Amino acid sequence: MTDNEDVSKEPAKEPIDDEALEKLAVEELLREAVQGAARAEIVGPSGITQHVAPNEILVINLQRMNASQSSLSKKTDQKESVNMAAEYDVESIIRKIIDTNESTWTPQEKMPLIIKEIEQLKVDVRTFINNCDYNIESVLAESDELRIESQALVEEMETCIKEIEQETMAEIYKSLESHDKIDKELQSVNFALNIVADVIKCGKYIKQFDDGKEAQSFAKAIEAINELLQFIETPVNGFQQLELYANTKNTAQLILDALLHDLDEEWSKMVSYNTEPQNRKTILTLNITLDDSENCKDALIALDNTKKLVEKISEFAEFFKEDVFASILKHDCSIYAATEETATITINYKSNFTPPYNVVIANMKLLFHFINNKFNMKYSGNKTIMKIFGQLINVEFCEMMVNDCLVNTIPNNINDLQCYDKVTSEIQDFQHFLTAIHIFPEEGLTLLKYMDNIDVLFAHRSSQYFLETARSIMLKDLSVTMSIGVEKIPDEPTTSENYSVDGYTEEALEIFGKTLPKSLFYFPRCMISKTARELLDLVYVIMEQAVQCSDVVCKKMYYTVRLIFELYDAVVPYSHENYLQTIPQYVALFHNNCMYLAHNLQTLGDKWLSLMDDRELDYSIGFLDLVQKLRELGYKHLTMHMQQQRKQILDNIRSSDLNCIVVKDVLGENAEAAVRQCLRQLQLLKNVWIGVFPPNVFTKLMATLVNMFVDELIHRVCTVEDISMEMATQLTEMYTLVVQKAPQLFQNSSDVEKYVKSWIKLQELIFVLGGSLKDIENHWNDGTGPLAVHFNVEELRSLIKALFQNTQFRANLLSKIK
Repeated sequence: MTDNEDVSKEPAKEPIDDEALEKLAVEELLREAVQGAARAEIVGPSGITQHVAPNEILVINLQRMNASQSSLSKKTDQKESVNMAAEYDVESIIRKIIDTNESTWTPQEKMPLIIKEIEQLKVDVRTFINNCDYNIESVLAESDELRIESQALVEEMETCIKEIEQETMAEIYKSLESHDKIDKELQSVNFALNIVADVIKCGKYIKQFDDGKEAQSFAKAIEAINELLQFIETPVNGFQQLELYANTKNTAQLILDALLHDLDEEWSKMVSYNTEPQNRKTILTLNITLDDSENCKDALIALDNTKKLVEKISEFAEFFKEDVFASILKHDCSIYAATEETATITINYKSNFTPPYNVVIANMKLLFHFINNKFNMKYSGNKTIMKIFGQLINVEFCEMMVNDCLVNTIPNNINDLQCYDKVTSEIQDFQHFLTAIHIFPEEGLTLLKYMDNIDVLFAHRSSQYFLETARSIMLKDLSVTMSIGVEKIPDEPTTSENYSVDGYTEEALEIFGKTLPKSLFYFPRCMISKTARELLDLVYVIMEQAVQCSDVVCKKMYYTVRLIFELYDAVVPYSHENYLQTIPQYVALFHNNCMYLAHNLQTLGDKWLSLMDDRELDYSIGFLDLVQKLRELGYKHLTMHMQQQRKQILDNIRSSDLNCIVVKDVLGENAEAAVRQCLRQLQLLKNVWIGVFPPNVFTKLMATLVNMFVDELIHRVCTVEDISMEMATQLTEMYTLVVQKAPQLFQNSSDVEKYVKSWIKLQELIFVLGGSLKDIENHWNDGTGPLAVHFNVEELRSLIKALFQNTQFRANLLSKIK
């Protein structure tokens, strides 16, 4: 149901007329009248009287009277009052006067009944009062007397208030004025007294300064001036406005500055240092004249009071950290104490020099011993300069010693690491020495903290050493060679240990052995650089050391080996770039080196794992991903060099008359010279490469270059439209020279026919150049002869047209070649 439906079902409200409103008003007045009568019966006459104050007094007197009665009479009266009140039911009286079923009555009709009911109620009230146990008249009389007495008291109090306001207040005002005047006079006196007290206090401090100055005591003078400056920073009100205040403050500051300047000079006399640069060396001179004299202690106390002592020692400590400690840790230094007050440090600059740790420790002991003799004096209580100096340098000195010296003592091999206790004992003795002279605290700082991560540091140190060693090997000359590999793969199967395996594993191993070629595990006989062998030997040394160390070191060594081979890709081609671009032997050796390293990487991971004694590793060990990278590196540079050789051969041919057969009837001498130059170039490559490359690789490389050379010679002839007889004879002689010389470029003369794809084609071209049409027809043999195998139709037809005149016999032959 919607809201609109609910509203529509509500009864309509009709407006109320004046007559209905009048009836409602009369009913309400009647209800109030009856209730008033009932209250009058309950509380007594006060319910009907119109005088408020007497009624209140009457009620109070009635309460007093009730208090004197017994508790029993109180309870009885209360019950009677309640019963009487219960007889007057307002609602019943209204229903009696006004019938609810009657709807035509008017107020005028009911007024007599209401008045009658009111009168009856008055009679009942009078009757109740007359029958009451209390004397109402006496109560009223007593209340009236009390009212009169209260009024008299009020009048008396009003009179007193007026007298106080007129006489007493005047005296109070006069006293307050006198008090304010006296208070102002007191404030003025106190203001002057405070200013005088501050002036006296300033005079006292000045007197103390004069006493210290007479006694030639920096400490007393500084203390007095400092207290004076601190005191005048918080002056009393009024003192700051005096000219004396400004003069005193300025004078005190000037005196303090002068004292500080004198203290600076005094400190410079007690502690000084000098740097004297010379050719390839520097001489540092320390001069410390501190002693136990009173003047020296007094100056130190004064510096301490002004907070300048720590500042001066800090400057001295910074000089030591930057110039002295750093030089001793990195250069060749000698320390000489000429006297008890003077020491000389000579720094000799040498390239690629790092002082041994024991020399560094010895120099540090000499230096600290000299300083401790002068700084370990008590100037105030238990305060010493050595303690302050130690607090300022201990943390940074410890870090410098560890990072620049002690870390370098960590060995790079496992054998030296096992004997490292000797080094740690010397470092521990040096630690005790530093603690004894208060450079280091008793606890919390140690030079041997790096031993907590000895495995990590040893791994890092070893890795750095091996990487540097590997890089130095890579930079060596590649031309220092050695022979390696097998001439022939053995036919006999290699003996293997007897393993207890199930049938499935045995079958899988048998299939595996039949599938993989035997050559996979043998490296062919060739020449490699000794550096490749050295690098591989270094890798095996790293592997043997890694398996003897903790897992942290072993993991680091594994990644170091991987970095070595990645470094090989970056270092060798860059450092030997010029040789790889110009010397064929370098290219051949580099290619073989890459193949040799890649061959060994195939099984290096398995060898490594076999030495790990079944350790549980959180990383995988393998180098197979690097195998292809190294092979591609060797292929890349060999391919680049082959392209370079190909370009030289083609440039020789194309720069001769062979490139312009079309426009010439006879070839010049440069044509044959170009061919001979190409053959000579190939012969030089043979001399360099044979024995360096494996035989099969050499044969394929030489066959590739010879085939390219032959293809170019054939192409020069097959693209010509007209060849004279003289030129054909020249071409025949030159190409015959190639056929005679080319087999000598191979280890076996028969290899040229096997590996040079265009070799037979060249021979057939020579036959065509020197043969007749009849001979060509016989070699074509209706598309089944040698010419049909090595020449396509267009090439052969073009050759015939270029060599022979247009005759019927030529036309018949051309018609047969389709």
